[in-house]
This record gives sequence, C-alpha cells and structure tokens, in this order.
Amino acid sequence: MKKFFISMMIAMATISGYAQKNLEPEYIGQVVVVNADSTTTLLQKETTEMKTKSSKFGMIPVVGSGLLDKTKSNLVVKGAASKTMLEKGTLTFIIRADNNNYDPKDVFGILQFEVKKKQRLYTMAEGSILGGIKATTTFNTVPYKVEKYGSSSYIIVIQDAKPGQYGITTGDFSQIMTFGVK
Repeated sequence: MKKFFISMMIAMATISGYAQKNLEPEYIGQVVVVNADSTTTLLQKETTEMKTKSSKFGMIPVVGSGLLDKTKSNLVVKGAASKTMLEKGTLTFIIRADNNNYDPKDVFGILQFEVKKKQRLYTMAEGSILGGIKATTTFNTVPYKVEKYGSSSYIIVIQDAKPGQYGITTGDFSQIMTFGVK
C-alpha cells in the first residue's frame, strides 16, 4: 500500500509538471499570449462585421457618374481598443489548431487594424470601375516567426511589435482574437 501511495504521488507530480510546461490553449482556434513569467493569457474573441461603403458619386443621377464611384469593404470590430493590452516589444503567442501539419499561412493570419472613431477596421477590398479592384490576398500583414509547438499548436513570435490594434484570425472571419500594443 505504501509503494502504491508513493507511485501515485510521483505520477501526480509528473503530470503536474507536464501541465505547467505545456502552454497550449485548451480548444482549437484559441490564442494565448505568453507572459514574461511563463503563464498565458487567453486573447479575447470578438465578433466582426463586413461593411461595404460606396462614395457619393454612385448616387448622382448623371450618365457616367457611376464610373467615378469607389467602393470599400472592411472587416469591422466594434470599440476603439481591445481589452487585452500588451507592452511594445517582442510578443509570443500560441495558436491551437486541429493539428500543426499545415502551412501556418493556411491556418491563421495576423493583421493590424486602422482605428476610426469607435471601431477597428481592416480593408478587405476596394475598387472602382476606372481604378480596378484591389482585394486583400493576405491576412498576414504583421511580420512574425512561427514554429510547431506541442501536439497541435503553433508558437508565433512578433519582434518589435509597434503600438496599435491587432487581430489574429483562425479561419472564420466572423470572429477574431484581438489585442492592442501600448
């Protein structure tokens, strides 16, 4: 009985030690920031909207005015800032995926928002008949380094993060994990 008890204590200590070292988020699609003390903070998941806005030229009832019309489609997050604010400098994140055998650019994107009024915007596409259409083909607008981490995650390091508002997409654009750098 004494050997059984000692074996259980050793097993519990081993499991506890492993749990402290494994910093992977619990669920697929979650993103955590790794703090200086090796703890993690789960990033807030916020709902987004797609908003399209046209210039006023499209509303003028004059022949040819539609050629001057400009349209812009934005990914919009309400609120001027994320609740998660980080210090500028090197930032480390862990993103949980279903597995980490995919090219990271196919799994997630890191983008910087433009803040206007009380919302954060990321331009997905803009265009006009005369100017053509310019669509976003990448959602990785922030340079980073990436490696596989654990059994199904990626560890991302952003060197020299500048002040601003950021988002990390993990597939579905209706929700995005956000953070700010002060």
